[in-house]
Amino acid sequence: LNKNHHIVFEGKITGTISKRPRGANGFGYDPIFVPDGYEKTFAEMSHREKNKISHRKIAITKLKSFLF
Repeated sequence: LNKNHHIVFEGKITGTISKRPRGANGFGYDPIFVPDGYEKTFAEMSHREKNKISHRKIAITKLKSFLF
């Protein structure tokens, strides 16, 4: 790799937008985003629960696989 080469690791999670904000945790879209397979918004989840399924977790897992 040279200094002009970039590697990108992307994480995606699908879900729906709730009709009203719910929950007090997180930031940004967390109070309105309900991940597929869940009935709670990200803001209603604990940090531990959210971090197990977040798009950032998916991207970091891909990065770790690449490095190790």
